[in-house]
Amino acid sequence: MSAESPLDGTISVLVLRALLHGARLAGLEPAELFARAGLSSTALEPRVLADPDARVPARVAVRLWEVLPALSARPHFGLWLAEQVKDAPLTVAAWFILSSASVEEGLERTLAFQRLLHDQANGVLERTEDEITYVHRVGDAGFRAPGAAIEFGFAQFVLLVRRATGCAVVPSRVAFQHAAPASSDEPRRFFGTLPVFNAPRDELAFDRATRELPVVSADPALGELVRAHAERLLAELPNVSTWSARVLRALGTDLSRGGIGVEQVARALSVPTRTLQRRLKEEGTSFEDVADRLRRNLAERYLCDRRLGIQETAFLLGYSDVSAFYRAFSRWTGMSPARFRESRGAGLA
Repeated sequence: MSAESPLDGTISVLVLRALLHGARLAGLEPAELFARAGLSSTALEPRVLADPDARVPARVAVRLWEVLPALSARPHFGLWLAEQVKDAPLTVAAWFILSSASVEEGLERTLAFQRLLHDQANGVLERTEDEITYVHRVGDAGFRAPGAAIEFGFAQFVLLVRRATGCAVVPSRVAFQHAAPASSDEPRRFFGTLPVFNAPRDELAFDRATRELPVVSADPALGELVRAHAERLLAELPNVSTWSARVLRALGTDLSRGGIGVEQVARALSVPTRTLQRRLKEEGTSFEDVADRLRRNLAERYLCDRRLGIQETAFLLGYSDVSAFYRAFSRWTGMSPARFRESRGAGLA
């Protein structure tokens, strides 16, 4: 795992608190939960849990998101948990939304401080004339949190918007990359619309009327106090902006453009090409190594998805022909893409 992996980062202790609350409701005490998840109990120290500004290892939360849905026997654990903790102590993101003048302003301010939730969060807001869309991302394009965690985050967004406006807001679009559940009744009930599953990215959209809705509790003075507190917390976060991490984010999902190279990335990062290459060398890597790492991570992820053929995978990764992709993948893993897919069971219908 690379040093820039989101698993090596930290998250707000409030996420851990929510998970522990859900575990207790499911009949699991924290010590038992951590033991069954194969985790050290260090994160359960009372002084850590009592501090709302504390940070805990991201890999702890990710592991709990992996095991808790099954241990709780709840197929829609993320949605269920969001409803259970909707009256819990507010996060900085919640204060931003509840003190802003409009839904759009609240989302903008929340995204500006998203690293307080996960220090490698880099989601974006996209706008069209008719919609505003939150696109969820953490770290580089090769990482994705468990589906229950993303459903929980989207559910919290929707609950906050409903609370802030006093309206039964329904998103104009909800999309998840993970597979559809056996029954979609609960997601449809919660969001008020049927989410799209197996989507190319995780996104939550609101129409123009919703994004312009006024917030009933708007309080500019409170918003400034929250901003000052958030800026202090943000300044205390560990610096994850290594040059290799910046290159990973700049590459993102643009690999399919094929011709993207160090010159284009340097231009996107507003540095001379030679400076970027020198900074990467100081970190013990190179542009080619970073791009290779991203391609390998994405290649393994795509090949485990039976919806994508090997030719489509090669195209998404920017290879001009399948044979070039075969050579690169064999160099990375010592096996062909077809053999890798077979070993993961992804080639079975």
